[in-house]
Formats: sequence, structure tokens, C-alpha cells
Amino acid sequence: MPNLLVIGGSDSSGGAGVSADIQTIHDLGGSCLICITAITAQGSKGIFQSHSTPLSILQAQLESTLEQSIDGIKIGMLPNAESVDIVAAFLKRVSIPLVIIDPVLKSSSGETLCSEDCVSSFKENLFPLATLVTPNLYEANFLTGESCCKHEEVLMLAEKFLTFGSDAVLIKGGHIESNYCKDSLMFQDGTVKSFVHDRILNGTSVRGTGCRLASAIGYYFACNKNLPLSIEKAIDYITEYIAKKAVY
Repeated sequence: MPNLLVIGGSDSSGGAGVSADIQTIHDLGGSCLICITAITAQGSKGIFQSHSTPLSILQAQLESTLEQSIDGIKIGMLPNAESVDIVAAFLKRVSIPLVIIDPVLKSSSGETLCSEDCVSSFKENLFPLATLVTPNLYEANFLTGESCCKHEEVLMLAEKFLTFGSDAVLIKGGHIESNYCKDSLMFQDGTVKSFVHDRILNGTSVRGTGCRLASAIGYYFACNKNLPLSIEKAIDYITEYIAKKAVY
């Protein structure tokens, strides 16, 4: 049974964040440890309030996880540069075969979830430690300063994103206007794999899909140690989830 450490914010509605991570990993048959970086009060219409976890508590949570064997780490919301630095220092101390970062910059409703200096610290201190980063189109454009809006532009965007130092990047194409979805994986050596699937009507209305996808990738990778196959299986899982949850 794979045991994953999930690092991220709580969501009082249970739709996203660590709640979504736990549900996904347990649904697939794994177990998980958790580290809460922020407590948020939110629902389908937005975030009411967010409170960053005190840094000493953040550090203590990470230390407590070392009592168990960890097969992979999934990182979501980090609200400030200090929390990024603490997590980065932790990653440098431990030997974990997989680190997936889902860069949570804004909520589904558009509220900012991390500070400006946090974004810089992500690029300089955390992305170079990642096996895989899974930004959506908006996040990838924001972090690179680009304005990609077409499938044929995504590989250029991925190549620029990889200058931040991660082993690979998966740019999710769900927000590109098209009659299909295409997610693009690129490795540092330029190897590319695309995952094309049908678009689900109103699929973008479902919250927490990025959290769930990254956690599912982590679970499947812990099982088979093959990143493209893990992504393919995780996409199948999240596609089925969205189809059940989409509001028509």
C-alpha cells in the first residue's frame, strides 16, 4: 500500500486541498500523512478567509512524518515564502523518490492563495527539487510570463517552464478553448508525451481537480515507478470523477 505525504491547505468545504488529496489516495487504495500549511474557509462561491499555519507548527508536522516510510510527496498550497523555504529544506534532508508540485496560486473562484514573494521562492527554491510540476494553463502562463492560449503553443510554454529546474512538467490543457482536452508532459531532455481525452461538459466547474490529479499521479507512480503511465491512469481516474461531479 503506497504511503504518500500530502502538504497543502485545508478546505472547510472538503472540495479541494488536503481533503481532496486524502479522499483520492484512500479511494485508490493508498494511505497518507498530512501537513497543513493553511486553514481556509471556503465553498463553491469563493474563499471567506485564510490563515497560514504558524511556521513552528509547519516544521513540527514535517518532522513528525519521518517516523514512517514515505513513497512520495505531493505539494499543494504554500501561502508564503517562509513556508516554501521550510518545505524545500525538508525535501533536501529526505530521500523521497517522487515529489509532485501542484502550484496552487489561486482558488477556482479566483482568489489569490499565496504571496508575491512566495511565487519567487517557488521558482528559485522548490521547483528545482520537483520530479513533476502540474500547472494548469493559467498557472503556467503566470509563472513564465507567457500568454499561451492554443494547443500548439503549449510545448514552447513547457520548455520555458522547465528552466525553473523540475525534472518534468505536465501542463494541463483543460482551459484551452477546444472540443478536446490535451495535457502535455515534457521532460528535461525534451521528450514529450501528450494525453488527449474528450472534453466533459461543464467540467471546469468541478473544484479540486488539480489536487486530485496530482495525488492520483503520486499514488500510481508509487505503484509502478513509471511517470507517463501514472499520468495516463490518473487522467482516467480524474475524468471519471469529473463526469460524476459536473453540474449540467
